[in-house]
Amino acid sequence: MFNGLGLVAFVCLVGASAIGFAVGRRLPEASRTEATEGAVQNIMNVVGILSALVLGLLIASTKGDFDTHSTEVETFAANLTLLDRELAHFDQELKGLREMLRAFTERKIALTWPSKRGAEPVMHDDQSVRELDGIQMQVRGWTPQLEVHAEARRNALKLLDELKKTSRLMAVQQHEQTPRPFLFVSTLWLCLLYFTYALFAPLNRIVIAALLIGAFCVSMALNLIVDMDHPFVGFVRISPEPMQQALEQMKP
Repeated sequence: MFNGLGLVAFVCLVGASAIGFAVGRRLPEASRTEATEGAVQNIMNVVGILSALVLGLLIASTKGDFDTHSTEVETFAANLTLLDRELAHFDQELKGLREMLRAFTERKIALTWPSKRGAEPVMHDDQSVRELDGIQMQVRGWTPQLEVHAEARRNALKLLDELKKTSRLMAVQQHEQTPRPFLFVSTLWLCLLYFTYALFAPLNRIVIAALLIGAFCVSMALNLIVDMDHPFVGFVRISPEPMQQALEQMKP
């Protein structure tokens, strides 16, 4: 469930709390007054608000990107299904295009959602590009004799253009991720907050449990951001179901 950043953030927050407890026990009594504690907490409230704003914006941004990728996959799968239906109207000598489209879809699923654990998705693949170009070239070179075939050809070419556009867009977007300095700064601010929380807090089981639960929740938020940055792998990922349904409907 935890990826690298989430685990590191959890350890850092717990470590900052432990340091806060240790430093707090050594503070002179003159530094442990209510006025001092109130002043420190008021100052750190600003950091807390900034941390909450940044985390909220990061989650909203990555969720928006995740939803965009999900919509692109659904659109891609729908266009594959529609293209297969248009190819079914072609003459008998072009029926092999449907087999080519099924092979392309199978390869696309295997590359985008690799079955091997730890493997990275491949959004750009030269063989897949050649397969789609091959289908497009054959459709362009076909001269239909009937109006129904001409209409199917026009629709097929339009769908092929959409497929190529979406495929390229997904490949370009694969490396668009949340800037890591944002995550580093957010983690640093949170560590500072947990340090000050523990600095004046009594050392008992309830306080320790609250700090651990809080650290876990915040770490999960950071974990979620990184997970949604990689929409085709990880704990939170885009489902391959639309593509699998498209492949299923392509069966003769």
